[in-house]
Amino acid sequence: MPGKNKRVEVAEAPGLYGTLKIEEKLIQKIWHDQEFIKENLQTTDGKTLEIISPGNWNLAEEGPDFKDAELSFDGNIISGDIEIHFDEKDWQKHGHHKDPAYSKVILHVVLYPPQNSKQPPAANSIGNIPTLVLLPYLLKSIEEYAEDAAVEKLAGITSTSSIPENFPENWNEAREMARERWKQKCLYAEKRLHSTGWDVACHQWFLEVLGYRRNRAPMAKIALRFPLKVWMEGLNPEDVNSTETDWKLRGSRPANHPRKRLEQYSQIMKSRPNWMENLKSMDFQSNFQATKENLISGRKALGLKIREKEFELKVLGGLIGGTRLHTLMVDACLPLWSVHHKKDVFETWFHWSAGDIPSNFRSWCREKGLTNRVNPFCNGLAQAIIQGSL
Repeated sequence: MPGKNKRVEVAEAPGLYGTLKIEEKLIQKIWHDQEFIKENLQTTDGKTLEIISPGNWNLAEEGPDFKDAELSFDGNIISGDIEIHFDEKDWQKHGHHKDPAYSKVILHVVLYPPQNSKQPPAANSIGNIPTLVLLPYLLKSIEEYAEDAAVEKLAGITSTSSIPENFPENWNEAREMARERWKQKCLYAEKRLHSTGWDVACHQWFLEVLGYRRNRAPMAKIALRFPLKVWMEGLNPEDVNSTETDWKLRGSRPANHPRKRLEQYSQIMKSRPNWMENLKSMDFQSNFQATKENLISGRKALGLKIREKEFELKVLGGLIGGTRLHTLMVDACLPLWSVHHKKDVFETWFHWSAGDIPSNFRSWCREKGLTNRVNPFCNGLAQAIIQGSL
């Protein structure tokens, strides 16, 4: 019915760190942003699928989630609507098979593969509808998609009176919440290291982080399309850049343009071809234990300035600095190093300078009294805020 708000579907998704509740809207967002591998897509009935246009996201009214999509099945181009669910059984569960509003649906996109082989496919008045299982084509864990969506949402809150719910109330709570984030980061790292090994894990995660939040998915595809070996042999970053069509460039500063970041990575591979080994050989272990709320003394005790400079020169070749350097360290390098060496470096990760985060994070912490002259903003506080929003 036009004008009627669409209902919010929520499900528990199995993640690396227990289960998490996600909205169906997150799966819709992944489809809308096309943040998955689109090459060699195949429906459950064996059809080859090509996405010409993903359709218009229907957020305003009842009916299919995306309208006026254009798809190719085995070379035959068809226009119509798309419906997205967690499971194939949700099609009948929600009564879409009886609803004429869904008569133009040409593709049923689900996150999980059917658990029951006898589960009938989605169907409408025209006949059976092809189903695409999205999970095998995702570029990262569903938790990481949820994290990126949470940060985007937090970045859109500008008023200091709009401090989000589940914001850390004090220092101890912030540390506990940050510790949960650290465990998740290490589990991401463990999974990557187990499936690819140290060098490839560093290569893939490094490129993803260089893409920033907006272009992380395209960078992930670049990392798969151009493996570490070919980068070592030498690549033209402009040629690499031109292979990807899903860049999000509107509002992007020249310094953050994907082409610029690919050029930097190419330069790092030339000037520091052994950067992965250099990272592995660094020492982030420390006997420091936080005993009070004093980040300045903690940073000094951990020797973070020295380690930051070593990372900048030995790993990055002096080519990347500022918040991007810090994001590379806290999002990828420290978790990978910690898992590989089987050493917990939570304190280093917590006290490290924050990377690329929304500016309102800092104002919220000042308002809550979490930061002051001896407790400047740090990565651990940023991670606590993100954890509270998940």
